[in-house]
Parts: sequence; C-alpha cells; structure tokens
Amino acid sequence: HEVKYPPQHDFEWRRTTRDQHHYGAHPHVSIEDRIFVETVGGDLTIKVEDNTDSGQGIYSEPVDDPDQTLDDAEIAYAVVGHVILLRIRPYKETVDRYIVYNEKLQQARRIDSLRDACILLPDDHGLIFPNGYYLQTGEAKTFDSQFQGLVFERRIASPNGEDTLFVFYQPESGVYVLLGYNVIAQQVETPIICHGFTLFPGGEMLLFKGQDEPQRHHAVQIWQTPYVGPDFVPAQTTDSYLYKIGNRDIVRGMAECHEILTLIDKEDTYSGLYVDLVKEATDVLDSYFWLDHADAANLAEPLGHIRDAAKAAVEEFDKVTRVRAHTDAETKRVSAAVRDLLNQVGRGRFDSIDPFVKSLASLRTLRGEIISLRDLRYVETATVDGLEQEVAEAADRLSHRCVDFLLQPKSLHGYEHKVAAHQGEIPALSKVADARKLDEQIAASAGELEMLIEIVSNLKIDDATQRTTIIDNISAIFSQLNTARAALKRRTQELASQEGSAEFASQLKLLGQSVVNYLDVCDSPEKCEEYLTKLLVQIEELEGKFAEFDEFIIQLAEKREEVASAFESRRMQLVEQRNKRAGALAQAADRILKGGKTRVEALESLSDIHGYFASDLMIEKVRDIIGQLGSLGDSVKVDDIQSRLKTIREDAARQLKDRQDLYEGGENVIRFGKHRFSVNTQPLDLTTVLREDRLHLHLTGTDFYEPIVSDVVDSTRNVWDMEVVSENRDVYRAEYLAYQMYRT
Repeated sequence: HEVKYPPQHDFEWRRTTRDQHHYGAHPHVSIEDRIFVETVGGDLTIKVEDNTDSGQGIYSEPVDDPDQTLDDAEIAYAVVGHVILLRIRPYKETVDRYIVYNEKLQQARRIDSLRDACILLPDDHGLIFPNGYYLQTGEAKTFDSQFQGLVFERRIASPNGEDTLFVFYQPESGVYVLLGYNVIAQQVETPIICHGFTLFPGGEMLLFKGQDEPQRHHAVQIWQTPYVGPDFVPAQTTDSYLYKIGNRDIVRGMAECHEILTLIDKEDTYSGLYVDLVKEATDVLDSYFWLDHADAANLAEPLGHIRDAAKAAVEEFDKVTRVRAHTDAETKRVSAAVRDLLNQVGRGRFDSIDPFVKSLASLRTLRGEIISLRDLRYVETATVDGLEQEVAEAADRLSHRCVDFLLQPKSLHGYEHKVAAHQGEIPALSKVADARKLDEQIAASAGELEMLIEIVSNLKIDDATQRTTIIDNISAIFSQLNTARAALKRRTQELASQEGSAEFASQLKLLGQSVVNYLDVCDSPEKCEEYLTKLLVQIEELEGKFAEFDEFIIQLAEKREEVASAFESRRMQLVEQRNKRAGALAQAADRILKGGKTRVEALESLSDIHGYFASDLMIEKVRDIIGQLGSLGDSVKVDDIQSRLKTIREDAARQLKDRQDLYEGGENVIRFGKHRFSVNTQPLDLTTVLREDRLHLHLTGTDFYEPIVSDVVDSTRNVWDMEVVSENRDVYRAEYLAYQMYRT
C-alpha cells in the first residue's frame, strides 16, 4: 500500500497580491503592514518601515537579476506568533529562499531547510525543521547534516509532556533523523541518525545503523528514553504535594519559568523585553497556584521580585531606547553628510579659490558635528573615530591642493575683484538694510581669508618663501578689505542717522496714538496697570532700537514720565468712581436690610422666613448688590452685607422659635408652666391723669400711678378739668367765640 506522510508544514503559505504592493522610489510588498519586502534594485531587502523613499532595511542579500520589477518575484508568507516566515523566489531563479523574521527582535535569518518541512513545537515555543530549530525568543540552532530531502514522518510525545520526539525520514537512503525537544530546557538534543528504530513500553529505544558494505555483525543500540507506553506506570512517591498537582502542569510551569530565565539572560535587544518579563511573570503567578508551596521551593517569591523589578525597568528602558534611537539617527545623518561631502569634494573642479574655501569650510563644520557625536550617550566611538579620520584626511589632502593653487600668481584675483566690487557698492548705498547685507558679505570674505591664513600656517611647507608669499598676498587683500569695512561703517552711520530720525518720529507718533487709545478703553484700575505696562515695554524696545542716538533717549525718558503720569491720573479717577459707587451700593443694601428685618420679624412660620429669603425681590436686590460690589473688588463690604443678611435670617428664625415656645394664643399671653400672663405691646409712655381729684403720674399700659405733690401744681387746680382753653365751668366755648368776634 502507498505510505502517506502527514502535512510537511503545520501552517498554510499565503501568497501576496497586488493589493499589498506599495509603489514609490523604492517600492515594496507589505506583509500585513508588519514588514515590507522587495527584490528590486539588485537585492532582496526586508524593511520594518513603510517608507518607499528609502531602499535600506534590516536585511538584504543580492538577487540574480538586478533589473526585475516588484511584480516579478513570487512571495508567500505565514505568521506564527510574532515570527513571520517568508518564501521568496526572485525573478529568473529556480529555488525558493526561506527567511524567518522575528518581529520583537527585528531580526531576519535565512533558513532554507524550511523547504523540506517545518513543524510547530509544543506550547507555541517555535519551529523545528530537519536540521535544526527556531524559537520564538530568537534562539536558533542548525545541525550539520549531509542528508537532503528529509520528510516529516511523525511526532512522539512523552506522557509527562516534557519531551517530544520528531521523526524525519529520507526515503531514498532509508535514513531516520530523530530530534528530541525538551519543553523545560527549550532545546533540541543532539540528532540521532539511524536506519531503523523501535520503542518499547518501558521507554527503551532500539536502533541500528546500516553500513555500505556487508558485515558479519550488526550493532544495535539501546537508549533509555522518556517515551514510555500509555500503560507504563513508573515508580512514584504518592504522598508528595507535587504528585497531587500532576506531572503535565509541573512540566508546563517549569517550561514557562525557563522562558523567564531566558528573557532575563537576554540583552536589551528589543523594546518590549521588560514588558514581556512582566507579562510572563504575571501569567505564571496567575496560572500555577502551587508555586508558593514549600515543596515547589516557594517559586512565587522570586517570581514576584522579578515582576516588580521588570515593572520598574520598563519606564527607564523606554528612555534608554529613545536616547539610543536619537543617537543612531544622528550618527546616520552625519555619516550620510560625510559620504555626500566626500563625493562632492572628489568630483569637484577646483579652478578658483572659492571652491577650495567652501569645501574646506564645509569639512571643518562637518568635523565639528562628528566631534559633537561623542557627547551623545550610547554612541559607537569606533564609528565616530572612522568618520573623523576620513574627514581629517580629506581636509589635509584638499589643504595641500589649496596651497599649491595659492602659489599661482592669479590665485587670489577672485578676492581682489570681490573686494573692489564691495568698495564700489559703498557710495551707492541708500538704505541701512543694504549696508548690513554688504557688511555680511565683507565679513564672510574676511572669514574665508582668515581660514586660508590658518591653513597655510598649519601646513608643513619646506620653502619658507612660499609660505611668506602666500601670507603677504592674503594680507594685502585683508588691508583692502579693512579699508572697505571702515568706509562701510561710516556710510552706515550716515544712513542710520537719516533713517533713524524719520523712523523715530513715526514710532513716537504711533506711541502717542496708543496712549490715547489705551486711556479710552481703561475702565478699571487693573486695566490701567495692564496697559501702562504694555506701553512701558514699547518704550523700552524703542530705547534699545535707538540706543545709538542720545537725543532720542532723552525724548523717550520724557515720554515715559508723561505716559506714567497720564495713566496714574486716570487710575485715581477710576478708583474714586469705584469707591463712590461702592458706597452708594452699600447704603442701598443697608436700607433694604433694615426694611427686610422689620418684615421678617412679623412672619409667623419658618417656611415663610425661608420663602422670603429665597424669593423676595428685595432680598434678590441685596444679592445683586453683593455681586456688583464683588466685581468692584470691595471684599470688605461684600463680607459685611453677607454677614448681616445671614444674621437677619438666623435671628428671625430664633425669635420665631422663642415666640412659639413662650406665647400662647398669639402674642397677648405668655405661658410659664401653669401660669398665664397678658402681654401689652404698647410702647411705654409717661403722662398725667386726673384721679381721685388729684393729678397723678401714670405709665401707659400699666397700673402704675404716682400722685404729684407740688404747691405749684396745686395752684392750677381750677384748670385741671379744662379740656380746651376756650371753655370752663362758667363759659361755653361758643360764648367765648362770640365774644372774640364782637371784639374784632
């Protein structure tokens, strides 16, 4: 019968489509937007950034046809955790290339053995293939093997789950390659190569190896393995706590602890290292409850320490990662600048002094940038040393060429013409801005000449007369340049005086308009202070701008005093207005509170009092006055009115409670226990009344009577009973009225 082997790959390859193509200067194929692959430009490149402007990546290898396009290559991929498997066949090539990319480590590795078979390891630990293995942690190992075309036949797992035997077979030669993987150690043992094997229930493995020549004796090897039969019962200690847990859980827990140890031993090779440590330690502590038991060596305690330390390291590691990324970016930028400048210098035509000067200045500036790289943390000093040496050597070569050029009679004619042109421009200058531009040009020429002198002085020239000749020629041009600079300075001062007077007059006029505008919009003392500060800043800026003109400084000082005086007067006026308004508001509130106090004292229930203070229009008016006083900044009056309003409310409630406790049947009777007392609410007043034919002093509303003992009072007895002055016991008031009319 025909033997059928199991699938040789535990995953399915997915071919890329045109939808995954990204075009640009350096096109590539997107693998689920996680990595990007291309075979154009003469090499196969893997990139981690979706950047079609750059052709550089983290991995590259040459291809046979450099002229192929993005559509010509056949690309398939498979994703296993954070490992991406690539199967790539560039254009006009007959063999596929297999590349394994680890997303966490951002590392790629070519493993063509995946062509024959690729099987997943237990618990998603990684991949195994006929001559090696690759783990999710990035650890990989391949074994030297002369056998090709191996196929995967089967896998044999030990009952305890710790070991798995992967059997690969070579049909043409009949060779078996046995790879045993240990889950705890996470590694593959040395391959066993044989021509046949068998396993017994007790775990014994018998195997033999065939020979090319006939032999009388054939050796058979016996190995003791953990691959026992399902019915095999090993000697066990049943009273152990770990026995109750079960071998599979223990093996799985030990394997995950071993993963944590592997992560601890790793260098800081990827950004998520400490995050993975925290996650792995937390998962182990949450998954295996028995780790804190004494029989398990109390593994929970060190795992907790590992988790806490990893948490503390996450933030610091992020900082280090950012610093390293910045350092790498700066190093790449400077390296690219070095390459470009060296290529430019190598291709340049130095037929005048200007190219020499510009190139030497660029080399000097670039060397300064290279030296500054040494101050960056985590920089590769060897790379910096190499860049500095390249630039220094290029500068030395160019300096010698520059000296040779300077020995020519017409080498400095360019500077002579440039200085003469500067001198000719000075009389025609009409603006200070043009004069400053010309001054910058003269300063640049002076800097170039100084650099030439420095170059000549630092070089070893055997003939001293040559050095002297070059320096004398440069000094002569320097003399002409200094003459031009002095003339330019005088011309600049003349132009500045002319332009400064006109500009100062316009600035002073603008300042005066600003003063008027700000005074108009000042409606509070605070705004006076704010706008005064703005104007004083403007005056200070003008003083700095026209510092060279003494007469302008005097005018600005006078203007400062004038502005300060105007705003102080305005501020005092606003303060007086505010105080007057605050006083009027306080008086209005006082009148309202007095009326409100009288009204609230007459209310008969607590709910009426609360309703009065909640909705009465006059009380709302008091609150509005409080708000207006607050906007005026008079916090003292605000606190006083609020306190009085609160006191009136509390006193009214307290007096109402007292009335309800003391009075009975209204306010006419006071109750003290069993006793009742009438209440007279009339105000006390002293008067005289006629009683028992005598005048008495009497307090109204009381029973108090006091006879008046006085001879003077007694002498007026005849008028005591007169109610009006025009009538007595003998004369009627009508008679008296008639008498008065008769007299008139």
